[in-house]
Amino acid sequence: MVEEIWLPQIDKELCTGCGDCIVTCPTDALELVGGTAVIADPSACNYCADCETICPVDAIALPYQIVLESDL
Repeated sequence: MVEEIWLPQIDKELCTGCGDCIVTCPTDALELVGGTAVIADPSACNYCADCETICPVDAIALPYQIVLESDL
């Protein structure tokens, strides 16, 4: 079975490249590439949501999966 890796979703159309998320990221998983934030080190991301919270233009979203009790 392949384990899914959940990563923040960055909307490149909304991202202004301000760098707030990069400075805030506790694991240094993010960096600026071409003026846009990207997940440069996916294995470092711990899905803490700091980047989503700090983004002034709501360009970062962390999707969550809802698991129903019947699915367990």
